[in-house]
Amino acid sequence: MIPGTVPDTPAIARRYDAIPYAAQSNALSHPAHLATVATLFGLAPAPVATCRVLEVGCSDGANLLPMAAVLPRARFVGCDVSPRAIATARAGAAALGLANVALVERDLAELTDEPAEYDYIVAHGIYSWVPAPVRDALLALAARRLARNGVLFVSYNVYPGCHVRQAAWEVLRHHVAAIADPPERVAAARAFAALMAEPGAAQNEADALLRHEFARVVAATDSALAHDDLAVPNDPVYFHEFATHLARHDLAFVAEARLPAVGRAGLSPGMRALVGDMPPLAREQYLDFARLSRFRQSVVCRADAGGGRPLDATRVADMHVAAALPLVRAAAEGKALAAAAESADPNVRALRRVLQWLTGLAPRSVPVAEVADWQRRHAPADAAGARPVTELLAEACLAGSVDLSVQPPAFVPVPSARPVASPLVRWQAARQSTVTNLRHET
Repeated sequence: MIPGTVPDTPAIARRYDAIPYAAQSNALSHPAHLATVATLFGLAPAPVATCRVLEVGCSDGANLLPMAAVLPRARFVGCDVSPRAIATARAGAAALGLANVALVERDLAELTDEPAEYDYIVAHGIYSWVPAPVRDALLALAARRLARNGVLFVSYNVYPGCHVRQAAWEVLRHHVAAIADPPERVAAARAFAALMAEPGAAQNEADALLRHEFARVVAATDSALAHDDLAVPNDPVYFHEFATHLARHDLAFVAEARLPAVGRAGLSPGMRALVGDMPPLAREQYLDFARLSRFRQSVVCRADAGGGRPLDATRVADMHVAAALPLVRAAAEGKALAAAAESADPNVRALRRVLQWLTGLAPRSVPVAEVADWQRRHAPADAAGARPVTELLAEACLAGSVDLSVQPPAFVPVPSARPVASPLVRWQAARQSTVTNLRHET
């Protein structure tokens, strides 16, 4: 490929056939999680158990097949331009007896059959890595095929953080420009990145950032090197450009799929004050500035469904909640909630008691109504000024302390004497080194 040229769809398909994409499950793209985010931000998403899901760029089904296995009454369609990936996905669906999955080898712009509407569309690793006309086709597809309260999950590279990454990409692409064979390109790029990562003469201290980026490249998998660092196209955008693109297709940003990214945790006091009163879309852009964001995983809806709403804590009342794993680990090490014990704020103390109780139940998930009842029965006299538990849990979710969900997780909190792995996991374990757990994590 001539440096600087943009490949067409068949060329991209050949690239993925030459070096298969190492696809994995992504818990943030699961319909249950997307329904949770959509519900928190004022939408009325379709019931997860019977939903209709489309994944564009489904690769070998690593994300799609585990969803279909645990949601037998839902319907799933996956499309990809790679014949090799689709053949692998079809073989997996057949081996697992998944009658609720259809897999098509097709460009997303040509996807005209199957269900007329989808409740959830997943586009992970597509937007930044396809030519501009295909990005337009992706959003046009979502605008045309999303149900009234449908949800689109889309991931993409973003500035300003990708400016550092892009400098490394350009150096590596120049180095391998004359190499046609994909595996040879990857090997040459990795070897040169190792040289670039070595300490050497630098013009200023900021050069260490770029050396750190080359070190990251050295440790990357062949898949990541071929399909991200060396990929053309790979076009990061500023969030405001993405939001404008959505609006051109009558779509609207809802929230980030990773809920802690929605909050202002980790910001300096001055930055927290600056973004506090900003309109939602402007705030998202300034959060990227403050965090030097490199990557986003966004939840999107139709513009007429009412995107751009703030989080509605009253929606928490009908959900399930569990202590987040980082909190459980921190508690096991005696690091969690120490500062809250000394606080004079009744809200801080009330939340501390709830988090301690949930941590003791981990990994069990409980209805929020049960949490509210426990709080009423165990609240001391000094808790009278605390806000409703729904508000406290919403804030804790944005801080990464708890996980909220519209439905309880599928796993059991205590293993039986003879625990049984799912057919999916047994099938995966016989063929590969990773499996997908019931949290939809690899």
